[in-house]
Amino acid sequence: MAETNRPLKLAALADLHVEETSVEPYRRLFAEISQKADVLALCGDLTNLGKPAEAEILAEELRSCTIPMVGILGNHDYESGQVAEVERILRDAGLHLLENHIHEEKGVAFVGVKGFAGGFGSRMLTAFGEEIVKRFVAETVAEATRLENGLRVARSGADRRFASLRANHRHHCRRAS
Repeated sequence: MAETNRPLKLAALADLHVEETSVEPYRRLFAEISQKADVLALCGDLTNLGKPAEAEILAEELRSCTIPMVGILGNHDYESGQVAEVERILRDAGLHLLENHIHEEKGVAFVGVKGFAGGFGSRMLTAFGEEIVKRFVAETVAEATRLENGLRVARSGADRRFASLRANHRHHCRRAS
C-alpha cells in the first residue's frame, strides 16, 4: 500500500500556555506522541503571553518530539507584540508554522491560520453598525479567505488536506475534503 493511502496518525494539541516559570511541561508528552503519531499539530496559544522566554522553553520541549510538527499561533502568542521573535524561536526548534504557508507531510497538505473571533455560519458577527465592528468582521473574513485559498492551492498538489483554524477560543480542527 502506498504511504499516502495509509491513515495518517495526527496528534493535535492547543492551549499549551507555556509560561516563563514552566519547567519541562510537555517533554514527556511530546516524546510519547512521537512514538504513537506521524505528525504533531499545535493549534494556537502555545505561549501564555507571547514572550520570547516562553517560546524558548517551548522550543526546548519540542526538541524531544521526533516527528514532523506543524502549527499556528493563537491570540496569546501575539500578546507581547514580539510575534516575529516567537515565530523564529519555534521555527528554529523544527515547528513548521502554517500562517500564510502550506506544509506537506506524508502526502497531507497542512494549511492553517490563527483565526479571529467572529463566529461561524448563522452565528457569525456581521459587518453592520459601528466602524470598529466592520473592521473586526473584515479581519475575520480575511482570515477565513486565507484558509480557503490555502486549501484551494493544497487541493491541487496533495492527496489529502488538513485545515487548522483557531478562532474565539473555540478550536476548530477538521479534515478538509
